Amino acid sequence: MRHLKSVILAVAIVTGIAACESAVSDDDRADRLSQQDWVAETIGGTPVINPGRVTLSFGEGRVSGRGGCNLYSGPVEVGKGTLKIGPLISTKMACVDNGLMPQESTYLTALQSAQRYSFGADGKLTITTSSGALVYNGAPRQQRPEG
Repeated sequence: MRHLKSVILAVAIVTGIAACESAVSDDDRADRLSQQDWVAETIGGTPVINPGRVTLSFGEGRVSGRGGCNLYSGPVEVGKGTLKIGPLISTKMACVDNGLMPQESTYLTALQSAQRYSFGADGKLTITTSSGALVYNGAPRQQRPEG
């Protein structure tokens, strides 16, 4: 059973990578997205459960991060203040923290409906989605393992 789950996850990742599109960056603001990592503060106006566990990173035509429990990634297109994210793939661990799985589902659904982004005077990133705003604080880039 464990081997089957690994095979299914590997197929999902390969399928997601095959569907990847190149990022379109025609604006200096887009560069700012990838200069740091982003930690979610609110999802649709609701404070994040366990702050620091919902993250977003931009790089090389992709987004990735933690949804609160699982890791996710997918393609992204960035324009002048516009975003198109997804489809996203994620790991499928179950978390027992009260409310964490529904929050993650809400977050990933909202992220895939991203339409616009902006930066506040306070340095926060706001992503406007079809279901409300996602608000993030900037954080230093995390070191990523090679290859």
